[in-house]
Amino acid sequence: MRASVIIITKDEQPRLRLCLAALGRQTVRWGEEAEVVVIDDGSAVPVGPDDLPRTLPAPRIVRQERSRGRSASRNTGAALARGRRLLFLDGDVLLSPRAVASHAALADQEMGRGEQRHLRGTRFFLDPRTGTPWPGKEERVRSMGDLSRHLVTEEMVASGPFEALLAMSDVAIYPGAAPRRLYELEMRALRKRSAPRAEWLAAAGHNFSIARAPFAAAGGFDEAISINEHRDLALRLGATGGRVVAVEDAVSIHVTHREGWRDPLAGEDGWQVAFARRHPREVELMVRFWRTLAADPGLAPADRLGSLEEVDALLRAAAAGPGPAAAEASGR
Repeated sequence: MRASVIIITKDEQPRLRLCLAALGRQTVRWGEEAEVVVIDDGSAVPVGPDDLPRTLPAPRIVRQERSRGRSASRNTGAALARGRRLLFLDGDVLLSPRAVASHAALADQEMGRGEQRHLRGTRFFLDPRTGTPWPGKEERVRSMGDLSRHLVTEEMVASGPFEALLAMSDVAIYPGAAPRRLYELEMRALRKRSAPRAEWLAAAGHNFSIARAPFAAAGGFDEAISINEHRDLALRLGATGGRVVAVEDAVSIHVTHREGWRDPLAGEDGWQVAFARRHPREVELMVRFWRTLAADPGLAPADRLGSLEEVDALLRAAAAGPGPAAAEASGR
């Protein structure tokens, strides 16, 4: 089997149904070339048959009664997978029709980063198919007027042109200037192959694939890290010859479900401490890079890092050891 699509989901059944409907349009032969494994990470109402579209052969569903988080849930799915390549998805994204086949075609040493987009207009919807608002967002949804241009129906996903969904979307996983700028810098570096020591910074949390053998050899995701766990794994695999590559015709569209975006500087769940135990220098540079993009006034001008290429230069200098070349690369 060429690929296993591993979906983690929690309390998002309407979006999950759309996600699975998009998989029904993939160009692979389900059951022969690819499979779908769904990890229900403690949803209040378990994922069941009514949440599965008829256009996709029934995926394997694993129910975790207690939520274990992103890393542990992905590891659970990977342990059950039979495919040569593991493609990780969240339950609120729509994949372009050739995405699974494109990821499956990568070499074992390649980690695939697909293109990411988002639908801004679905943020306030509990159910993006009908426009049903989240509790407390009823007035905000009423103020949007005609909802038809924001709705995402199963018919649109299952049989409409994917280009129509692309036309509704914008680049990056979340709305806003900061996520867009980060996305552009990451994809530019991957496409130009201009930052080999910093490619791990461009690893993605979903629409991201890894060959099963190196994933297992690395021990999978670090379950002590539940945000930026994908970057930690990509960094570890990069040390043994792995590299992150852009997969141009594998597009995911995030059916957004929250206001704002997940700030990587927020320190959620202590990820920074756990990540830094293995990679203190890399974490320090990563945070400087993000603080630069956030225009943090507390960051000295000499410490700013505006691209993956600048991070790459400092990592190369550190690997080379002290000397004139290292000092020049560090800008000091």
